[in-house]
Amino acid sequence: MFSRKIRVQIGALVIVASLTYMLLQGAHNFSSYFVTVRSFRATAAKFGHHTVRVEGVLAARSVHYNKGTGTLLFTLHQGSSTMAVRYRGAMPNERFRNANAIVKGHLESNGVFEADKLEIQCPNHYGPSQGIRQ
Repeated sequence: MFSRKIRVQIGALVIVASLTYMLLQGAHNFSSYFVTVRSFRATAAKFGHHTVRVEGVLAARSVHYNKGTGTLLFTLHQGSSTMAVRYRGAMPNERFRNANAIVKGHLESNGVFEADKLEIQCPNHYGPSQGIRQ
């Protein structure tokens, strides 16, 4: 039907197109890894019900955990910008308070960010161990 040369060219074209698509998708995903609380608040309407990752500092005094429902309520902030967050899942250990956090989810119509995933970056985990002398 097609000559060998044409089949090779079509195959190469498909491979190049696939690699280009993956490269562009990766660049887009990397460039929008997360937005800050401040920029999310400024452009929340743009995101609608789309899933987004938001980064901020978890305010220690705002943490409330309901063991019965497994619901964690807290506030993320960046400077004076704040965002109420509800997360259903396991309660992190106590070191998460005042740590940088990234939440993945969407904004509900009541203004609360419904998080499907909670990632905590605790600086204490990256320091030297207490038992090691420097």
